[in-house]
Amino acid sequence: MFLLAGDRFMHQFQGKTMEAEAIKRFMNSPFVFPNVWRGAAWFGGLFFIIIGMLFIMLITNEVQYRTHRQNIIDGWSRMNFIAAKASLLLFFVLTTTVMVFLTGLVCGFLYTPDLGSVSVFENFYYVGYYALMATMYLTVAFLIAILIRRTGLAVIVYFAYVFIIDNLLWLALTFRKGQAGYFLPLESSDSLIPNPFKPALLETRTVSDLSLIFTALCYGAAMVYLIIRYYKNADLKS
Repeated sequence: MFLLAGDRFMHQFQGKTMEAEAIKRFMNSPFVFPNVWRGAAWFGGLFFIIIGMLFIMLITNEVQYRTHRQNIIDGWSRMNFIAAKASLLLFFVLTTTVMVFLTGLVCGFLYTPDLGSVSVFENFYYVGYYALMATMYLTVAFLIAILIRRTGLAVIVYFAYVFIIDNLLWLALTFRKGQAGYFLPLESSDSLIPNPFKPALLETRTVSDLSLIFTALCYGAAMVYLIIRYYKNADLKS
């Protein structure tokens, strides 16, 4: 999808006219180096919400079909069980991060007009921001899945939080250029990767990236603690 969007965008403003150049400059040309890393990370975030739904289904299906109980009966310790779930989460994060990296690299080489005049890996930190954002989304999905344990309801709650509750809270807390909304659990990582098509002049965030990273890590640590506490105290054989 990102490569297709890049093809459409670059061909639409392919002309050498002053208008075409002005539009590309105004929109930061998110398909060329070094802006391509931000563009690829932002596009990846759009589709990662679906990965969160898949992760919920994998977790809740274990409860529904009682495969989690069989693992415990077969001799797994609770920490083995937690490590298995954590490895699945990391697998999703790592594979999608690699996909974002490869997509950005290919798109940048395809559409950057003069590779000799740019730094290919400038702004590469956006790929790291994507990995943090992906981890936050999956951790939230994980927590919802173990608390609700019913696939349909858990997916509904997850989508309601991601698309409705989180956005409404953000709008309320950023009203009149307030900054509190950027410290919400998902927004703390989302805000690290602004919309690449949004001109910098319209950006209202004044909170530093470092503050958002610290906030996301704190939320993540708190949710991991709750997940571990749940698995240590829950009766997994029932």
